[in-house]
Amino acid sequence: MQEIIDFLKGRKTYILAIGTLILGALQGFDIFVLPEWVWPIIAACGLASLRAGVNKISDVVKPKDG
Repeated sequence: MQEIIDFLKGRKTYILAIGTLILGALQGFDIFVLPEWVWPIIAACGLASLRAGVNKISDVVKPKDG
C-alpha cells in the first residue's frame, strides 16, 4: 500500500485531469455517458487536489520579511 501512495505523490492532479479528459471525450462521442451528478464531484476532487498542491508549495516557498 505504501508503494501506491509513494507513486501517487505529485501525480494525483495529472491523473484526475487525464481521467476527466478521457471521460469527457467518451461522453462527447456518446460511447460512455456519466450521470450529471458525477461531474461536480470530479470538479471538486480536482480543486481539492490543486489546493493541496498549492499548500505544499506554500510551505516550501515562504516570502522573506523585508
